[in-house]
Amino acid sequence: MKGKQLVTVLASIIVTIFIIFLGNMSSAHEEQMDQREPVCLKEYPADPSLFKEYVSPHVVKIIERHGLEEWKAVILTNELHRHLGMWSIIGAKMGIRAREVLKAPFDQIDVISFCGYEPPFSCTNDGIQVSTGASLGRATITNTHLGQPEAIFIHEGKRLLLRVKPEVKKKIGKVIKELSDQYGFRSKKYFQELDKISVIYWYEWSRDQIFDEFLLDMEIVR
Repeated sequence: MKGKQLVTVLASIIVTIFIIFLGNMSSAHEEQMDQREPVCLKEYPADPSLFKEYVSPHVVKIIERHGLEEWKAVILTNELHRHLGMWSIIGAKMGIRAREVLKAPFDQIDVISFCGYEPPFSCTNDGIQVSTGASLGRATITNTHLGQPEAIFIHEGKRLLLRVKPEVKKKIGKVIKELSDQYGFRSKKYFQELDKISVIYWYEWSRDQIFDEFLLDMEIVR
């Protein structure tokens, strides 16, 4: 094996070992949560070399900060949504947060979404479905025409309302407006630049900080 190939192999092994280590750390962080198991994949990709250049530098630190369960949810959401959308990422974080608070296993949660049917807020629905297992196909999520980034999550009689904080909503609106003014809303360049920005916010947003949280008919959580 040539020297360059050997270095590449060794680097890949080191990264894999480190990801396993992070996985063990995140397991403690997410100990209340049922873990999503792959269906067709043997494992969820977490090697930075497998990702595009604007995602690769962030892989390890995102997993370290937010855990593997959120990582899985956001990765699958991005593939479903066809780009790194800020609102779809919010939706994935929202679903993971709901599972944490309600101690709800994956696929055992019902959702009433108020995100509506029009982008950008409707994009949140993709993340919610992927992160909770509640989907249109399973008939465990319903959507309304309210058009606001919030949802009610239901598990074992407990109802949790998560609403995106006003300052987060304002920040996303500002980013979308600036990109739209510069490149044209939903143009190719708009999505390219949005992807680069969204991965940064993916890392920066902590799911226990970006939502107003209410246990309905019970005490306020936050």
